[in-house]
Amino acid sequence: MATFEKPRPRPPKAQPAFETLSPTAREALTEGAHYVGSPDHTDVPKYGSPANPRSGFTTIEDAEEEGLKNPSCLVCPRKWVRRQDDATELVRKAIREGTFIPEGEHQKPSRLWARDPDDSSLVYEAKLSAPPDGYKAYPLTSYQVEFNLPFVMP
Repeated sequence: MATFEKPRPRPPKAQPAFETLSPTAREALTEGAHYVGSPDHTDVPKYGSPANPRSGFTTIEDAEEEGLKNPSCLVCPRKWVRRQDDATELVRKAIREGTFIPEGEHQKPSRLWARDPDDSSLVYEAKLSAPPDGYKAYPLTSYQVEFNLPFVMP
């Protein structure tokens, strides 16, 4: 007999910054924002940090192929290993585009979302991890993009 697994609750929908903050306010929030990376979300050393992925880590490709909805840890694609400046620009672009929930007009977003510039089907979630300006990020499965985000990604 099959067992029923209760799905994770969907987060309440919220108004993203692209609907609530002016472009000028969003641009001001990009000041100083940068990507610092995380050893938890890489399987190779990068940006001066050792690779230390969490137990049960997987790649986004393997997670999608296996149909994993909410894996315990996804590692970032290796294409970012030598592209810290590009990752920083992606964080800043997400802030400019307003793909976050504002927490105050002059407060850096604690979480934001960005589409991969080379693969628009791939979305990253970035978290403020080294306040006041440093972000770490990781990819999301297509399930997480559809059901776990607080707004629909443009």
